Amino acid sequence: MNKLVKKVYGVGVGVGDKKLLTLKALEVLKKVDKIFVPVSKKGKKSIAYEIIKDYVDGKNIEELLFPMIKDKERLKKYWENALEKVLKEDGEVAIITIGDPTLYSTFSYVWKLLKERGVEVEIVNGISSIFASAAALNIPLVEGDEKLCILPQGKDLEKYIDEFDTIIIMKTKNLNEKLSVIKNRDDYIIGLVKRATFEDEKVVIGKLDEINFDEFNDYLSLAIIKRFKR
Repeated sequence: MNKLVKKVYGVGVGVGDKKLLTLKALEVLKKVDKIFVPVSKKGKKSIAYEIIKDYVDGKNIEELLFPMIKDKERLKKYWENALEKVLKEDGEVAIITIGDPTLYSTFSYVWKLLKERGVEVEIVNGISSIFASAAALNIPLVEGDEKLCILPQGKDLEKYIDEFDTIIIMKTKNLNEKLSVIKNRDDYIIGLVKRATFEDEKVVIGKLDEINFDEFNDYLSLAIIKRFKR
């Protein structure tokens, strides 16, 4: 296949509130020839597109299918299909993603393939759910010489709980069970945020035994665990 695409922008569109879309993101989305929108299932609404749709009326939009499966061998087929769609475009295109393209984004997999093909890629940062959640909880993530750790699904939490002042857990399924390592400790506080900056945002902060975790068993939920310094 002959490469026609001139340039690809990986555009972070933030977390939900349309007003948090950056000026740079708007500028890029308005000037590109096509916008690619990730979807997890055909016919399912794209959260990323819902954020930008009021600003891109009349633009050429095409979906890229990235199913929510963990098998990387199966996923490769979808990444390669997305790559082929992007490469055949003429001019400049954007691939949008919720949050920021550099942090656990679907775009990162296609990004690697594009660079391998020698395609020019530019990243446009977006507001991550991590920062939006800290703002929703009205707490700083870290200060001074404090250390921060990010764990997807809370993996290996017991290894890091005493090494870091703040731990972020992305995707909070079965979180109550994972947090059993701090069950009998009073030097930690937990903040949970579901659908940060959306109209139905839900926030709670407290000790382990004060929280109903069932309400936050959601793909768009995040936990911030902070240790008190004595």
